[in-house]
This record gives sequence, structure tokens and C-alpha cells, in this order.
Amino acid sequence: MFALDPKLQARLRQHMSRVLILEGNPAYARMLADMLRVLGAENIVIESDDRKAADLLRDLDPHLIITEYKTAKIDGVEFTRKLRHSRLHCKAAPVLMVKADITLDELKEARNCGVHEVLKKPFAWQDLLSRLQNVLLKPREWIEVATYTGPCRRSFNTGDYKGAKKRKGDGGGLRVAVEEAVRLLRASLDVFDQDAAAAMASIMQQMQIIVPACKMIKNTKFTNAASHIVHALRNKALSRDLLEPHVTAMMEGLGMDKSAAAKKLAEELFGDAPEAPEPDNRLAV
Repeated sequence: MFALDPKLQARLRQHMSRVLILEGNPAYARMLADMLRVLGAENIVIESDDRKAADLLRDLDPHLIITEYKTAKIDGVEFTRKLRHSRLHCKAAPVLMVKADITLDELKEARNCGVHEVLKKPFAWQDLLSRLQNVLLKPREWIEVATYTGPCRRSFNTGDYKGAKKRKGDGGGLRVAVEEAVRLLRASLDVFDQDAAAAMASIMQQMQIIVPACKMIKNTKFTNAASHIVHALRNKALSRDLLEPHVTAMMEGLGMDKSAAAKKLAEELFGDAPEAPEPDNRLAV
């Protein structure tokens, strides 16, 4: 190990006082725990069975979780997926997954279950330190939609995303953020009957973007549809059949199709609109 910058060590310590290690090899788990203690971790719990680890989550409330990919008694992918869809306080805790000789398909599986990053065994001290800085000190946008809950996947394993810009933080302001939120509302319809809880979580997140945006979007079809959805949420009466026509109305109100008329309508609605408002976390249901 090498000399650690005291300032960096102090910053890391603030974010990793409680750590859960899910690892089937006792010697490897002890080595990893020793490395984390040098970085400032104080309460480190080691488990070799994912069921026992799941029972610990509520009381331990870990700041950081490090899990093996898969062993005889550990399924790190399913463990992470269940954590992300839980109601635990630590559901958004950074998760590092470790595995030797990981394949591209396994990387995709890890990314899609909600893991923050994957670290290939064996790894050096600097590799671990770099990943910890990424997941603890550079928090990524949290995504909660019908088909996925976890950190934004476009920065998975520290890669720089090069694709289309769709989220509020990418630039593009109000139009980008609202259209993306409406698309995700539409996607929630597809899983509403199979997983109502996941669909509702997604709907709530998107409405926290849409509701404050109604102050700047003057299209009555859009604002009326948003109002009906909020009313149904507050009365706990939202269903797939009720939601679908209102989502359709929102898409029509925003001109979200390929026609020239729709593009003109969108330009008139948004123009040089300001950046998207911050999510309204006060939306009550």
C-alpha cells in the first residue's frame, strides 16, 4: 500500500463508516476489509451468504456494499436487484461488484441490476481507491423507472457516455427533461399490471419533474392531463386504464411525434425555455 492523502482519506471516511462485504472467500474478505480500514471504514460486516446479508441490511444500514458476482451461496446480481427495489434506507447505497475474468454479458447483467461499478479480481490498491472515489465522492443521478432502479447506467464503470442527451443534467433544458419524463410515464404502462409498485415509483419520480414544469408549459391538454394524474395519485386511485389516456394527452400536447406540425408545436411551447426546474419532492399522495 502507499501513502494516502490525508484530505482524501478524511473525505472517504465520511462516506464509508459502515460497510457490508459479501464474499465467499474468507481470506479475500479479510484482505478487503483491511484495505477498507486503512481508508477509514469503522464498522465492517463480512457475510458469505446473500440471504443472511439481506437480513442485516436494515440494522446495519451500510454506506457501501461490496459483493461477489456469483458463488454457491451468493448471487450478487439478484441481491443488488432486490436491494434497489426495496424500501430500505440503504437502497441507494453504492454497490461495487467484484469478479475474476468477467465477460461483456456479465458486465451488462451487473449494470442492469443496479450495481455502481464492477472491479475485476485481482485488483491493486489504486484500482480500489479509484473506484471508491467514483462511487462515494461523485454521486450519479438516481433513476427509478418501471424497468430499472439504480444509478444512471450511462456512466457505468467510469465510462464517459457518448450517446444522445436526454436527461436534465445533459443540457437542453425544460424540453428535454419533460419529454423524457413523459416517455418514462409511457413506459410504466407496460409493466403496471405485472409490477404495480415499480410502476408507481417510476410515475412518482416523473411527476416530480412534470408538475413544476406545468408553470411554464401553457398547453392546456398537457396541464389538464398532469392535473388529473396528480389528483388520482393523491386519492390513491391511479390505475393503468386511468393513466393511459392522460399520458397520450400529454404526448399530443407536447407534439411528441415526427410530423412537421408537431415539431412546430413543440417549438412554440418551449422556444428558448429555461433549464428544467428542480424536481418537486413535495408532491403528496
